[in-house]
Amino acid sequence: MHHRHEDWGEDLRDQIASLNHEIAAMRKQMMRRGRGAFRDGRHTSEDIVETVREYLSSAMPDIRRSAYHIQDRAREHPGTTAAVAAAGVIVLGLAASLLMRR
Repeated sequence: MHHRHEDWGEDLRDQIASLNHEIAAMRKQMMRRGRGAFRDGRHTSEDIVETVREYLSSAMPDIRRSAYHIQDRAREHPGTTAAVAAAGVIVLGLAASLLMRR
């Protein structure tokens, strides 16, 4: 009877050791996968940044031209510019108040 109890205890120790090895292997695998996912995410974000940079660099001349035209119009018509700015502030204020009520 005592012999069976020792066998059972040894068997249990072997199973626990085996589970510890399996857990260690799973941790290593999860770390590798986590690093891979992080690396993939970093590459994806770099690709997105590069795409946005290319788009903006090609659009910058048009954006600058539009800004210069707006600036020229503002200088030519300061009263209209002030009225448009005031209307914009009013619209933004109304939109903000509607959003705050919800």
